[in-house]
Amino acid sequence: MATPTDETPVEAEEDDTFEYAHGTVMILAWMVFASTAVLFARYGRKIRFGSKDKLLGEHIWFQIHRFVACLTTVLTLLGFFFILVQAKGDWVKADEGLVFVHSVIGGIVVCCALIQAWMALFRCHPDGSYRFIYNWLHRLTGVLAYFLSVPTIFIIITTFDNNRTGMIVILSLWSAWVVIIVIILEIIRLGIGPSFSGKMVKGNGAELYDLNGPPSVNTESDEGDTSHWHARILILILLNFIVSIALAIPLIVLLWKKT
Repeated sequence: MATPTDETPVEAEEDDTFEYAHGTVMILAWMVFASTAVLFARYGRKIRFGSKDKLLGEHIWFQIHRFVACLTTVLTLLGFFFILVQAKGDWVKADEGLVFVHSVIGGIVVCCALIQAWMALFRCHPDGSYRFIYNWLHRLTGVLAYFLSVPTIFIIITTFDNNRTGMIVILSLWSAWVVIIVIILEIIRLGIGPSFSGKMVKGNGAELYDLNGPPSVNTESDEGDTSHWHARILILILLNFIVSIALAIPLIVLLWKKT
């Protein structure tokens, strides 16, 4: 007759699905969509598709910027929801080192995304006397969130046991690429000179055009010999989108790969 044996209970492995989902949507939000939104806002304002510079009554650059910026905000909030579910609503404890730092900086990024959405919904009229306040707050908040997102990802990657080196390499390549593409676009922008932003006047229009001055709207002007430069800018921005996706995909794959 068989005698019963003592069995040691085996702890169930923790399900990290929501944690990986958090990382996935945050990578897509800030590596792919946020960078696209920033580049279109700064460099894509004179871009045309054929002879058209407007889509559904708004400038093409603004429609694209608004769409990808909304995607960034939605994915950021979704990622925040995922990590809250994973942590069962608890915040990371201060003694958890880099994970706590990641949570704090990440929280600031989430707040910036919410502020951006709130400001965009309640922004004043383009011709309003206080419009410049919105313009600069919108720029500064967006740039702050974008620049904080990079170290936030780097910090959490350094805490991983598996695939850490590969993920650091990929993120480093992407960071270097962003610096390179911005330098190239800035050189083009400076080379085009005043024609980049066009002649500035106060008037009725959808959005801010002058990148450095007070709120104003560009007039119709003959772009002439600069049109090919704007086409190249569009190509570079689209190239950035492709490169960002190409680097984000293997980063996400490594994130989900447990061994």
